[in-house]
This record gives sequence, structure tokens and C-alpha cells, in this order.
Amino acid sequence: MTATWRDRLILGAPMLGVMVLALLTPSEEGPTWCPFALGTGMACPGCGMTRAAATLIRGDVGGAATFHPLVFLIGLQLIAGWIWYVLRRAGRVRPMRQRTLNLILIATALALVAVWLARLLTGALPPV
Repeated sequence: MTATWRDRLILGAPMLGVMVLALLTPSEEGPTWCPFALGTGMACPGCGMTRAAATLIRGDVGGAATFHPLVFLIGLQLIAGWIWYVLRRAGRVRPMRQRTLNLILIATALALVAVWLARLLTGALPPV
């Protein structure tokens, strides 16, 4: 496998992401960058995920689940996707079938919407 700039970027991006999240101090205050939240005035299905990831990287599992309960699922999917990419580039695994990938993405989207609806109905959406 020849290392291109794209390969180095994809291999290094997770480490950069972890470093950035480690530098973030999760809090309820601060500016909102979410277009959905800015347009509607309420949190989107993914709101709280960055704060949850930053909290999880610090080792606070309970705090991470409070910010967004699906942080563990999304985190595992990100790690699995990164490992899959590395193994695929090394020629150790075959490409994932498009149907399988679509099912994973649709299931994740449905889970995000289901959690968002549950949080909306119980008044547990994070503040915007």
C-alpha cells in the first residue's frame, strides 16, 4: 500500500479529533453552531453529541450519556469504520456491500430520531 496524503489524513484524523475533543471543556453554555437549532430554536437529533464525546474522552461515562445517550453507538461506529478503512486499504477485507452500509446508516438515523423524540416528549432535550 502506497501512503498518499489522503491515507495519512484518514489515518491521522481520528487522533486529531481525539486531541481536539480532549481540549474542549463540555458545558451547557456557549454558542450554538447547529443550523437546525439556530433555525428552529430547539435541539436537533445530534445535539449534545460533541459534548458527550468530549466528556467520554475524559472518562466520564455517565456524563457522556447525559449529554447524548447514543454517543457510545456513534463512537463504536466511528472506530469500526476507521478500522474497516485501514483493513480495506491493506487488502485484508473485501468492500462492504452497499446494502449493508445503507442498513447501518438508516438504523443509526432512526435511532437518532427515536432518541430525539423520546427526549423531546420527556423535556430532556439539551438547551440551545
